[in-house]
Amino acid sequence: MILYFTGTGNSKFAADFLAEYLGDECLSLNEKIKKGEDIKENSEKPYIVVAPIHAWRFPLKVEEIVKRAELKGSRKIYFVGTMGENSGKTDTCLKKLCGEKGLEFMGFCGVKMQNNYLIGDVMPNKAVAEENLHEVIPALESIAEKIKNGEKIEKTDKTPFTFLVSGVVNKFFTKFAGKYMKPTASDKCGACGICAEFCPVNNIEIKDGKAQMGEKCISCFGCIHRCPTEAVNIEGKTEKNGRYLCPEYSQWKKAHE
Repeated sequence: MILYFTGTGNSKFAADFLAEYLGDECLSLNEKIKKGEDIKENSEKPYIVVAPIHAWRFPLKVEEIVKRAELKGSRKIYFVGTMGENSGKTDTCLKKLCGEKGLEFMGFCGVKMQNNYLIGDVMPNKAVAEENLHEVIPALESIAEKIKNGEKIEKTDKTPFTFLVSGVVNKFFTKFAGKYMKPTASDKCGACGICAEFCPVNNIEIKDGKAQMGEKCISCFGCIHRCPTEAVNIEGKTEKNGRYLCPEYSQWKKAHE
């Protein structure tokens, strides 16, 4: 059973690849979190959690829902992170979580994919972004083969000042990023509702003909990247940096066969 959380599609792409390679099935954590439902699953195959790295750790919402999950059957669990450059001490945090739940930690490995953190980074055009996905496949294949053989996976990236970035910096990001980097919708907003439909924490509503953002933002940036008119931005920080959405794995594979 593959449990995934995604903001702009990277982790879903990775989860779908692993599901095809391993003959497994996927479950969206976005939907569970959005509906306020806990995970109650039974799988004879190992569990695999795929999520993006936010400020050198898995998003707090992902850690929380995994902590509460009722996972029956297999006691083995793998973790795969999609990331820009490095993962901090994500592996250490997840190993501790597994110890608390009585799960067998089978390892964590980060996979470098297109960074979607718009603040300070310019997104590539669609053609370049899709072509770059070819570089991701060997890493995913290596992870999938080890999981298939029942082997543990290991982190391959290194992060300077790991104790600091995954600790103090992550705590600051988790607590304040949604407040100080709050997305807003400009007059270009067409009230289509795409952002509200996607938002995993129900932080957006369409009101008075415009998207209105609340105070629960977790900075997944899904609303910004998905807005068809580019009306959603963190004012003064993201307007000129383009947009990025990872294609569906099945569609990408078909187009590049």
